[in-house]
This record gives sequence, structure tokens and C-alpha cells, in this order.
Amino acid sequence: MQFDAIILGGGIIGCTHGHYLAQRGLKVAVFERGRIGGGTTARNFSWVNATSKTGNPDYHRLNALGVSMYDDLAAAFGAEAIGLRQTGALILARRSQAALHAALRRQAAALERLGYPVAWLDAQALQAHEPDLSLADDTEALLAPADKCLDAPRLARFMAGRIAAAGGAVFENCAALELLTDEAGAVSGLRSARGEMRAPRVVVAAGPDTPAVLGALTGYDGFATRFPVNRVPGLLVTTPPVEAGRVRHLVWIDGPRDLHVLPEPDGGLRIAADAEDGAVSEPPDPAALRPHAAALLERMRKIMPAFAGAELLDACRIEVGIRAMPQDGLSIAGAMPGAEGLFVIVTHSGVTLAPALGQLMAEVVADGVRPQMLRPFGPERLPGFA
Repeated sequence: MQFDAIILGGGIIGCTHGHYLAQRGLKVAVFERGRIGGGTTARNFSWVNATSKTGNPDYHRLNALGVSMYDDLAAAFGAEAIGLRQTGALILARRSQAALHAALRRQAAALERLGYPVAWLDAQALQAHEPDLSLADDTEALLAPADKCLDAPRLARFMAGRIAAAGGAVFENCAALELLTDEAGAVSGLRSARGEMRAPRVVVAAGPDTPAVLGALTGYDGFATRFPVNRVPGLLVTTPPVEAGRVRHLVWIDGPRDLHVLPEPDGGLRIAADAEDGAVSEPPDPAALRPHAAALLERMRKIMPAFAGAELLDACRIEVGIRAMPQDGLSIAGAMPGAEGLFVIVTHSGVTLAPALGQLMAEVVADGVRPQMLRPFGPERLPGFA
């Protein structure tokens, strides 16, 4: 079969990128070794934001573009169709925790300088925004009204449908086996479990599996061992619908006993914390996860007394998402040096960045033009790729 571009990875990044390639008139094939949206895309905290990315202005701008592009997608296709909810986010800090409070104030000031919409809430205003939370009297918050929550698997499946409707193909449960090249060494296609597929462009968008996929496709073990992307596990606890105790925004509390919680569409809560992520191994041990999940539920109960806490443990979905983390924390997106027709997209903030990276990389893959916004994020910036 002949295609204009082949994408390896049917998660939110790969499918969204495929959608933008199809919009440009390319015939696209997506290969996913499992189910569309079934990997990291199905196990993440689902926060669409540029609020937490103030350390690097270029990276903030890329994330802010992703946030705004979700508004465009919702206008074009409907928020429900793509799984988008305009929740806003609240990041909390107590005045008595001076270092955390000062850091949050600096973050708010940085976001204002960057032009990202934020507001500062005192304790009274915060309580009005989240009436079911029981917080210390000196708790204040940064409100980021543009932030959103996303049903990421729904978006991936929606975009896969768009690719198929445009004349492309989506191959689920289909492993990519070998990259095909012509006599000059340029990419000419792919050998897969479904046979040989021809295309002059192959894009690897395999998330945390990117190093292993590149190694297997090219036969070069150095990709698997030295490609600068780490695997970072994260524990997620999703409750059933709760009758008492709700959050209206995504709520983020930093500190040694941090807590992150967002409202699920069915009335449940999704809960996570960096402190618990450090206790997760790969592959995860389900039995070992239970006490950490219970700790998250109890931590939630302390700020929401009406919540049942660890009593809900057996009714909760307890999962570990394995996330990609480039070694410098920034996205890797561009043509692979020395490999004509081979491209890579891998990032930590895939939920936020899928539209931005998908569209910008469509210019690279379809037209051979690298947009200015992508220039800081090419693979060539990294050791061994210059």
C-alpha cells in the first residue's frame, strides 16, 4: 500500500499530527501496536495548560499555543466530541508556608509577563470557587481560567476517525517491524505485521517507547540505550461518581504532601501526587500500589471532609501511566539528522501540546519547512544529534 506519510504511534500526539497532515492533503497511515489512545494517552492527568511552564519562554509559548488551539478545535468540532472541558485550574499555597507561597506569587507574576491569563484569589474568593473544600484560613490561589481538562483517548479516537475519513488508514494491534530505505538511504516505507507499506516519510510518535521503537526499526541499539528520553511512571487514582464532595476546577496543591485532583465527567475524581509517583516501579506491582492509592484518597478527605476517603479504595481505578520525559524537559520535534524522511515527536506534556506539535510538525513533514516556534526543539540540539 502506498501512503504519503506513516505515523508510528496511535496516541494523542500521533493521531493529532496525522489529522493535520491529512488536512494538508496527505494520505496518512497510523500504526498502533495496541488500541488507539490505549497507552500513555489513556493514563495521564489530562491537564491542558501553560500554567506550569514558566521556566523557558519558548516552551511556554509552545504550550500556550496548544491551549489556544483546543479552543479552535472545540469551535470546529464541538467540545464534547473531542472530550474537552473548560474547568480552569487553581494552584494553592498557604501564606504560612512562606517559600511555597512566594514561589506561587513569582509564578503568577511570570505568567502575567508572558501574557497568560491568571488571577490571584484570596481565601474568601477561593472558598467561593471551591465551596466543598475545607482549607486553612490562610490558603490563597493562582487561578488560571484558560486551563482545561481533556478526555485524551476520546480526542485520539476522534482524530483517528478524521484520518480515515480523509482517505487514510488506521492500523490497530499492528506492530511496526522495520524501516525501509532506498539505495540512497532515504526512507521509503515500513515493514509491518500487515506487510510492506510504502511512504517517503515516517514519523515516530511513540511516547516513552520512542527509543525502543527507533532502535527496533533501524537496527541501531544505540537508539534504545542512549536516545535522550526517560520513562517516568505516575500513579493515578480515579474514583467512581461521588455523592458528596466535588471539585469544580483542576486543583493543584504543592508541598511535601502534594495533591492534584480534577473532576471527571461522570462526577468522580482523578487524583495524583508527585510524592506518590516516586514509590511506583516499572512494571508496577498492583498490590504495592494499594497503600499509596489509599494515601491519596485520605489526603483528599482531609481537604474535603464529605469525601469518603480510603473507604472508596476497592471501587477506584488504580493505574500507572508511563510518561515520556526528554532529558532536558523540553519537547523533541523535528527531522532526525542524517536520516532523510525520518521524523520524531516526543514530549512530556503531550495532552497540552498535541495540537501545537501536530500542526507545526505538519509543516515540517509535508513542506520541509521548520516553523520558527519549533526551532528550539529540534533533535539536533541534543548531544549526539548535531
